[in-house]
Amino acid sequence: MGKLKIDVVIVPLSGHLYPTMNLLMPLLKNPRYDIRLFTGQQKRAVAEAAGFKVVTILEGHEADFERVANNKEQLGLFSAYRQLSASLDIINLVSDQLLSEWEVNRPDLVIADFITLSGGLVAEQMGIPWITTMATQFAIETTGGPPCFFGGMGSPKNRNQLIQQWLGRKMTRFLKYSATFLLRNRLKRYGFKMYNHKGQESIYSPYSILGIGMKELEIKKGFPEHYHWVGPSGASAERGEDYPLDLSSFANHKKVLVTCGTQLDWAKDNLIYQTKLLAKSHPECQFFVTLGLGGQAFQCQKLMDNVSVVSYLPYKEYIPQMDYVIHHGGAGIFYQCIIHSKLALILPHDYDQYDYAIRGLEAGVALTAKREEDKAIGKAFETLLAKKDWSELKALSHAAKSYHPTEVVEGEIARLLADKEKKQ
Repeated sequence: MGKLKIDVVIVPLSGHLYPTMNLLMPLLKNPRYDIRLFTGQQKRAVAEAAGFKVVTILEGHEADFERVANNKEQLGLFSAYRQLSASLDIINLVSDQLLSEWEVNRPDLVIADFITLSGGLVAEQMGIPWITTMATQFAIETTGGPPCFFGGMGSPKNRNQLIQQWLGRKMTRFLKYSATFLLRNRLKRYGFKMYNHKGQESIYSPYSILGIGMKELEIKKGFPEHYHWVGPSGASAERGEDYPLDLSSFANHKKVLVTCGTQLDWAKDNLIYQTKLLAKSHPECQFFVTLGLGGQAFQCQKLMDNVSVVSYLPYKEYIPQMDYVIHHGGAGIFYQCIIHSKLALILPHDYDQYDYAIRGLEAGVALTAKREEDKAIGKAFETLLAKKDWSELKALSHAAKSYHPTEVVEGEIARLLADKEKKQ
C-alpha cells in the first residue's frame, strides 16, 4: 500500500496556522503519510523549519490578503460583512489553485482550517474526504448554550438569559442566511448552501471536525456528533533562539508578559499606554510588551525602567518564564497560560476574544476588564497579584496535558478513508 496523501490548507495567520501545524507535526515522522501544507509565502520559512513540505498559495496577492485579514478597527456588523465580501476574492483565488493542483495530484484526504474555506469547498466538489480543524473551539453553531461573537455571553443564569441566548442563536442563523443570499452570485460556482440536510453549517466538514481546545472549558452545548476534542495545540512555531530576550537580570521582579497577538495593529498603542500606567503603580513588576511581529529581526526597546517593548516573543518559550500574563483573549495565548499555569488578565478586543474571556472568568483561570478602562484594568491587576488560590488553574493545566491528539487525528483519518472505501 502506498503512502496516504494528505493536503493541509490554512491561511498564513499564526492563530490559525500554528494550532493545526502543531496538531499534525507528530504525523510528519510517520512514513505512512505524505503531507503537504498549502499556506502563504509569509509562513513558508517557519513551516518548512517545522518539517512540512510547503506549497505556497496567493503568490503575488500577499498584500491583498494582509489588507483583508488585518482590519484597522474593531469589527462591527457592516465592517464584518465588507471583510467577508473581500475575503471571497481571496477564497476564489485559492480555490482556483487547489482545483488546478488536485486535478493533477489528487490527495486522499484534505485537512482545512475552519476559516480557510477553499480547502473544504473544493474537496467537497471533488469528492475528497476532508476534516475541519477548529482553532476557535466554539465558533461552530450548536443547539444549546450561548452563541459566540455577541460580546461574550456566559452560562445562562435565569430564564431571561436563556431566551436571550435562544434569540442570539436565531439571529446568528439569520445573519448567515442573509450574507449567503447577498453573496449568492459569487458563491454559485460551489453550489453552496449555508446549511446541510442536518441543519449543520456546510462550511465545516460533514465528516469530521477537530476542536483544538478543551471540553472542560466549554459552555456551549449540542455540538455535532462528528465533533472531536483534541486538546489545545496553539503554541507558536518560531524558535526561541531567534528572539533572544535575557530575563536573568529580573529574577527579583514579578515578570509580566503583555500581548494583543499578531493581528490587532490598531490596538497596540492603547496596550502600551495601559502597560505604562500599570508600570507606574507597580515598580516591583517588570513588563514585557510583545508587538507580535514574528518573522522579523528581533528588537527590544526600553520605554521605562520596568517596561520593555519587543518585536516578538514565542509564547511556548517565554510564557513559562513569566509570572503573569496580560493578553487579548486569543486562543493560542489563552491555552498557553493554562498549560503553563500562568495567571492571566484578559482585555478582549475583537473576534472571539470576548468569548474566551468569559470562559476564562467562569473557569476561574483568568480575570477580565474592558481594554480602555484604566481604573478597571488597574483594579483587576491588583486582584490578580493578590489572589492566592488558583486551584482551578492547576486542575485545568493538568487536564490540558491529558489529551491524546495524535491518536484522535490518526483515528479520524483512518475512519474517513475506510468510509470512502466502503462507498466505492
